Amino acid sequence: MITQNQPLNRRMGAILLLLATLLYLFTLDNGLRPNELVGGDLITHQYAQVEGRPSNAPGYPLYVMGGWLWFRLGRIMLGEWLNSTQILSCYSTLWGVASLALLYTILLKVSHGRWPLAFLLTVFYGTTYFFWYYSVTTEQYSSAVFQTLLLVWLAFQWEEQPHHSTLLWMAFVCGTMLANMLTTLFMLPPLLWFIFSRPDCHDRKISFLEKPTLYSKILRPFVYALMRLFSYPPKLVLQGVGVTLLPLLSYAYIYIRGAQHPEWRGVGQWPTDWAWFVQFITIQQGRDELAPGLTWHHFFTAEFPSLMWQELTWPIFLGGLVGLIGLGQRRAIFLFGTLVIYAMFCWSYRFGNWFQVIIPAYPLIIIGFAAAVEYLGKFRLSYLLIILLIGYRFTVSFPRANQHDLPADTGLDPAWAILADKPITPAIIYGDFSERVAMEYLQTMEGVGTTLTLPITVPSQYPLGYKTEIKNQKFYVTRRALAEHPEIIQVGARYPQSAGEQLIALSTVPRQNSPIPQRLNLDFGQKLRLIGWEQVKNDYPLPDMVAQRLSLPKWQIALYWQAVQLDAAYTISVRPLLNGQMITRNGESLIQDHQPVWGFYPTAQWSFDEIVRDVYAIALPPKIKPTEVQIVVYQVTPSGFENVAVQTIKMR
Repeated sequence: MITQNQPLNRRMGAILLLLATLLYLFTLDNGLRPNELVGGDLITHQYAQVEGRPSNAPGYPLYVMGGWLWFRLGRIMLGEWLNSTQILSCYSTLWGVASLALLYTILLKVSHGRWPLAFLLTVFYGTTYFFWYYSVTTEQYSSAVFQTLLLVWLAFQWEEQPHHSTLLWMAFVCGTMLANMLTTLFMLPPLLWFIFSRPDCHDRKISFLEKPTLYSKILRPFVYALMRLFSYPPKLVLQGVGVTLLPLLSYAYIYIRGAQHPEWRGVGQWPTDWAWFVQFITIQQGRDELAPGLTWHHFFTAEFPSLMWQELTWPIFLGGLVGLIGLGQRRAIFLFGTLVIYAMFCWSYRFGNWFQVIIPAYPLIIIGFAAAVEYLGKFRLSYLLIILLIGYRFTVSFPRANQHDLPADTGLDPAWAILADKPITPAIIYGDFSERVAMEYLQTMEGVGTTLTLPITVPSQYPLGYKTEIKNQKFYVTRRALAEHPEIIQVGARYPQSAGEQLIALSTVPRQNSPIPQRLNLDFGQKLRLIGWEQVKNDYPLPDMVAQRLSLPKWQIALYWQAVQLDAAYTISVRPLLNGQMITRNGESLIQDHQPVWGFYPTAQWSFDEIVRDVYAIALPPKIKPTEVQIVVYQVTPSGFENVAVQTIKMR
């Protein structure tokens, strides 16, 4: 029982949870790397929670259903400050902070209310890399820690006050494990032994088992446990079975959603919805990954089991294992048995997600370390040691666990770059794979760009306007897609126009007459005529980090050219000026040269009198506004280049 000042324990616990929450929010994941958008558990869980679809097998229905509800509440409560990735990651943070609250409570119980010991050990666990990382990303492992620690806390509560209601709560938690992460149920066999082997629960003794022989000592706990099992009232047993099976009703959600959306099932053919459902929840992938690890070659690796003492450090790892004995025989067997099963699974599951059981194993060892400190009574020395280990653990874990504003989180940048061009909607945009998956994410998670369609196929496979229902939509192709499929622009059949820094508008007829904001009539050597220009507003609201990576907003100008006599490919050089002088950055003049339409529509391919819109985008120094723009048209020659004409226009 807790013998120290309980109000103080609660206050320190509240401070602990506040600090943990602030730490996790400060390091919260707020972006995606390109490879994370392609596949994996992280992106699978995100789509599952936002769309209410089954996650990866066996579906994790309780976690997904809770995530679906949290995402909608989070958008209402936090949408003004957090993006969708952060809101989804906060779901893991909730489970993580709740897990720390349970660990702190259990450590108080083990240490007889010594809050400094419980506080410091909880902080240490909260800064281990695995737990920290999975508390700030959209993986689900922090929920497994919560369920494991909740079962430990209930078991300890029941041992002190064996009420039937506590047994029913443990049965219910086991049911939630069946509907979330099955590996957490590795604790069930030791837990059943813990419950049914209480010495004061034996109704009667069997004489031959009381004889002091090795056989009787080994057999006695199991026989008495079996006797105790059958001594419970039938009503209680039925209630226990009922509350255990109750969470399994959530699997009906997996079946229903899979039946409603066959496109969510993945690759394969199934004769019935039921056939898919059975195969899905039996996790064929997991069975395939299990056996290959059973070799001596993979018995000790750089990951397992060495990862455990690397994460926990040698003092806490060894002290925790030995210290479990200090919990008493029954509690020690309960937690030791769980760790043994964990170890057997990890060694067998070398090519699967073996690390999913490592995270809930860590706090069990930390509980043992608290028991060791309590037994030895060297509190001040122990506190100093733990503080030093926290400093070490935090220093090592922070660079890896911190997922906030990572430079590598560029996965969504291609889609943001498209939106920054502000395409006329509704529109069909032909992009490359990275642009398609990024735009799908923004449309689904952020609700932006929903009037844009990015098909999988490219328009080189059919003429534009191939469907009557989309003939009135605008057609665009991105520069990335054109680089992969230059055949999209077919001379004499498709006429491109620059629509921004990334987008190129496609039409089946050449542009002849159209509104031009600023009219001009400047000849460039009787070859080209500049008939107008336009200052392009680059003001789409982008996330700060995205705008910084893309160097947006940029100064943009659109030039409107008309073909006069084009017998060669000309290059245009645009040079913004400030009071007649070149604008520089870091000592270099800011100039942009390319053939029209970002090099994809050379002047030699233009038809007579065709009007071509050509965009140039330059990252100018802050607060610099050009007063003039110098435009040079030149032709590349074998000996270098030859200027055709130079003109300067004043900005209005």
